[in-house]
Amino acid sequence: MSDLALPDRAHVLFVCEGTFEQYLVETLLNENRLIVASDAVIGVTRTRSAAQIQEQYLNYDYDWPLVILRVLDSRRENFALGRLYRERYPVFNFYTHPEIEMLIIVCEDCFADYSKHHKSSMKPSEYCMQKLKFGDVKSRTFLESYWTAESLVQAIRSYAALARIPKGEFSLADLLK
Repeated sequence: MSDLALPDRAHVLFVCEGTFEQYLVETLLNENRLIVASDAVIGVTRTRSAAQIQEQYLNYDYDWPLVILRVLDSRRENFALGRLYRERYPVFNFYTHPEIEMLIIVCEDCFADYSKHHKSSMKPSEYCMQKLKFGDVKSRTFLESYWTAESLVQAIRSYAALARIPKGEFSLADLLK
């Protein structure tokens, strides 16, 4: 895990890549499992454009600093705030690389099988559908029926112990209390 230094008192905006990421953040936030208090969160959004984030969330006079926490799998996604916002609003990226569906693979105790036999030829989402026979693992209905806050926390911690997280990079485990 990396050293995450958020201001003591700060508003937080979560920017989530997809449905699973948004569900994860909302579930863990509601169950008080994140390092961020729910009353500090101004939003959990799937809006990923820096320009739209600026327009929708950054043109306000907040009483505390605002921090942007992005939950995504792609390290290549460009997110550059405009010159007026860059210094004022820190952005932290939390990567779920290769895909957030790795949490399902870990939860099902299939990490070794996936890593050994399928890693090069199959995306984690495909593995979940083809090998584990789960339906649409990215649908809100599946997520709500499959996960609990406790199982999410356990899968995140287990995956952090198994994965090779590059030094200095934040993972979902860094968001947990």
